[in-house]
Amino acid sequence: MTLADFYLADSRLTLIPIEHLAPSGMSRELADLLVAERDWTRERVAFFDRSFQLYWSRSAELAGRTRTWVAPRIRHVAVVDEPASVRPYVQLLNTSAWMLYASDFDPERSDPELAAYLFAHGDRMALTGEVTLAALHNAIWWFDRTEDECAAFAAAAARSVRPDAAGFVAIANALPWLRRLRHETLDPPLVVSPHRAIPGTGLLVPQALEHEPRGLVDALTAAARQAVETYRRAWRTPSHASVVELLGWLATDAPPLLVTAERGRVVWDPDHPDRVGALRSVLKRGDAGAVASIAEDLRVVACHTRAFLAALADPDALPMPAPETEQGGYSYLHLERRLIAYDLDERGMERYCGPALPYARAMLGARTVHEWAHLAVDAGWVPCRDGEAVLAARQARLADELDRAIAVLPAAMRTLTAQDLAAAGGGTGLARSFLARISDYQANFLAQRFLDRREIETYIRHNIRTLRFAYPPPQLFRMLVRYLFELQYLGFSEVRDPLTFLVSSTWFDADFLAPGVLDAERLGALADAAAAICTCYAIDETRFVPRAA
Repeated sequence: MTLADFYLADSRLTLIPIEHLAPSGMSRELADLLVAERDWTRERVAFFDRSFQLYWSRSAELAGRTRTWVAPRIRHVAVVDEPASVRPYVQLLNTSAWMLYASDFDPERSDPELAAYLFAHGDRMALTGEVTLAALHNAIWWFDRTEDECAAFAAAAARSVRPDAAGFVAIANALPWLRRLRHETLDPPLVVSPHRAIPGTGLLVPQALEHEPRGLVDALTAAARQAVETYRRAWRTPSHASVVELLGWLATDAPPLLVTAERGRVVWDPDHPDRVGALRSVLKRGDAGAVASIAEDLRVVACHTRAFLAALADPDALPMPAPETEQGGYSYLHLERRLIAYDLDERGMERYCGPALPYARAMLGARTVHEWAHLAVDAGWVPCRDGEAVLAARQARLADELDRAIAVLPAAMRTLTAQDLAAAGGGTGLARSFLARISDYQANFLAQRFLDRREIETYIRHNIRTLRFAYPPPQLFRMLVRYLFELQYLGFSEVRDPLTFLVSSTWFDADFLAPGVLDAERLGALADAAAAICTCYAIDETRFVPRAA
């Protein structure tokens, strides 16, 4: 499989990936691929590019004028062909992707004004994790729009066949009063008069418009509920035959895995494969498509587990999972059984309705192998091949590079970070925190030999994400070290320019480069020092069955 195949791996959508997207739109290389393989016309490509250009320039301009608007960043764009094939409002690839629809970029039906706004709307949903308030919180988007631009948006919204099109029609209908809202810095009231602030947005609602926001939020809520219900109805088919097939396979094959539900309760156990009553009761909640998807998921877990264990010279030498092993995720190592568990009630997965999300099964396979690989790492089977002295020297090199970066911090950043840097132990302590995560790198390193290209790329794109909201501003250097560590994952990818991928997609440029915390040369030196640590590790081949030539 080539990397291009990854973009088109799921027949339900086309992925326009980070590495082929820029403020000007998609790369010509990707455009040629979509024209050849996905029947995109040149007109559709130009429409997409124009839409993205509008989104980028307008968002950048707003972010430059007020802190209440977040600057644009490059994310993947997942363009879904058939709306009923993918659950609405999902955050694909760990919130690193917009999910839009093919009709949004149809030159005959849509308009760049609608598509550009959809990118901004998607940003707001990803930022807040909330669907129904996005349009209200994005009101300043409309302040500088012309009447013609607003009319083009409204006409395209009326023609839209998106599952939630009614919500965008409601936005169009609300434009007259949305454009009359005020903003604490962009458009403050000229005279003292009653206004209600919308927290976190800078928006001020005049008393005369007090009733309007609730009406818009209610309309968006109704549209969202209708979109989700339409999706669920499309998959609401009897599952009896699928349940019988799945239970029959489990009873006869006894795959090495656990099925859990309802906060970790084991509902199927390979030690008693024919005891399927508990699982049957749980599966009654699912439709036929969901149960068939669950069956495919379990086959992936079983296949990867068997392949991993068969590759070990002595599988029984694997240790039990560490007590802190996370008991959740796409799949996880059960603390008491040393088996991969698949949780039917995994939060956010909605495994009882319709097929698995795009890329979810690839992530499941990667996660399964990653969990097994962690046990091998715990057993010492991915050791430092270069010796502790070399590792210590490379750790010291990273510490020195961090200290150099700290020494030339702009005054404001020095003041902001001084207390936390002292608590972290400066460059030495920060480098130590990099090493504290190294078992994850070791596990990923080992996992590569068991995963296909789709699984590798999916896992990496799940793990390269913005950390801006995971660390408070004074912990800027802790965030930097985490980015340096996750940058190493991209070494397993076919992405041609890993550093640009990370910088452009995470707000790294805004958080580190723009304020002068780092320049390109110092960032490169830090990345090289971090990579040198990781290259110390190798797989102890004596612990594995020799691979065929």
